[in-house]
Amino acid sequence: MTGGIDISIRPLLPVVVLTVTAVVVLFVDVFSPRERESHYGYLGVAGIALAAWFALGLWGKGSLTFTQTFITDKLSVLTTLIYLLIAALTFLFSPGYLHHEGRNLGEYYALVLFAVVGLIFMTSAQHLILFFVGLEVLSIALYALAGFVRQRDLCNEAALKYLFLGGFSSSILLLGLAFIYSVTDTLYLRGVASYVVAHGASSTLILGMSLVMVGFFFKISAAPFHAWAPDVYGGAPAPVAGFMATAAKVAVFAVLLRFLDSAVFPLRSHWMAMVTVVSVLSMVIGNFAALRQENIKRMLAYSSIAHAGYALVGVAAASRQGGAAVVFYMLAYSLMNLGAFGVVALVGRQGEGYVNISDYAGLAAKRPVLAAAMAICLFSLAGIPGTAGFMGKFYVFASGVKANQIPLVVIAVINSAVAAYYYLRVVYMMYMEEPKEEYQIVFHPAAVFALLVIVVGIFQLGIIPGGLLSASYSSFAWFTF
Repeated sequence: MTGGIDISIRPLLPVVVLTVTAVVVLFVDVFSPRERESHYGYLGVAGIALAAWFALGLWGKGSLTFTQTFITDKLSVLTTLIYLLIAALTFLFSPGYLHHEGRNLGEYYALVLFAVVGLIFMTSAQHLILFFVGLEVLSIALYALAGFVRQRDLCNEAALKYLFLGGFSSSILLLGLAFIYSVTDTLYLRGVASYVVAHGASSTLILGMSLVMVGFFFKISAAPFHAWAPDVYGGAPAPVAGFMATAAKVAVFAVLLRFLDSAVFPLRSHWMAMVTVVSVLSMVIGNFAALRQENIKRMLAYSSIAHAGYALVGVAAASRQGGAAVVFYMLAYSLMNLGAFGVVALVGRQGEGYVNISDYAGLAAKRPVLAAAMAICLFSLAGIPGTAGFMGKFYVFASGVKANQIPLVVIAVINSAVAAYYYLRVVYMMYMEEPKEEYQIVFHPAAVFALLVIVVGIFQLGIIPGGLLSASYSSFAWFTF
């Protein structure tokens, strides 16, 4: 990896491509007839593919550019590819859904692309202000996407709640950055670490670090900072909820790992205690609240809280193995969660009329392909062997055992067993109950292709995980954990 004040544009090529694609989509939306609206998603996927090609070209070619604020290393490249995959799958699920809602507009796809730009800046930031700018680019896009179907009251409610609570959490995070800067006189990650090594930890610095971590915990909907997630995921359009529940989590976990290692590793006795407590609360609150849900989107929202708790086991391990396991787990989680929300988008029909678990009765008899895809995603979320979810949990829990976090791993395993009930409940409803009425599916060929990609990915990571795990481990070669 090279340092200095290089102003090379090459590390920013994926960002440039995504930005240009978003602008092109907006112009096409203005000047094209309405009957060509479904092409926005395909245009976006083409831009994503080009951005992914440029990102792959950066693998193994580390750089630290723009006055050492923007880092290009294997972690940033790997997470960028994950964001691009999530965005592409979201685009494939969206056209049919938005067409039936009467909201298949170019700005939807542009907002997703701008959100990915914010995600890339977050993960690549070596300066905390650059991270905050990326976070706000992401947040503004998500606020608009959450309320994109404006004629639906729940969408408007979700957008308002996310706006107010998201702004509040960003204020807490920014206050934490102010405390850190007031003590260290720098916001470079390595600069903060150098100060701590030279001068030790003060109460103000620990307070600043704690506030920043509270902001991170909010963004990944970890308990007790999770209250917004069920209402926002439940009210947002299903493809948007899938994107929010996956892409933002991947980014914040990557940033959290980078912040803990590069900036405040000498304070690990303080932040490991915070991570452990939040992990336990997330698993317990998320799983036991999900048991009582009748709305499948709210159930998946509480499930995402529990999965944040599982991933935090790897963070608490404070090791390269733990960091690699978290990245692997986040990709596995993204695939199975996107697939579940994708099926919800297809089954829910216009206005998302079918979002209760009881509405899935007999789905296998009427729509066997959709039921099979949903079952595979739910089995993976439950951690059934042979799926990506099982391997993700195995690696995360193994890193916890190696780091001597035995009590935390035991709690995680028990919670995984509890979670199996509410996932299998949906499978039971689809395969064992009689259908109440004919399903009017929001069918689109692109969505079926997206489900196929997700199912293949779930089994690929569950049976042959070595490639991704090796890439994840090499992306943490620079860690001091």
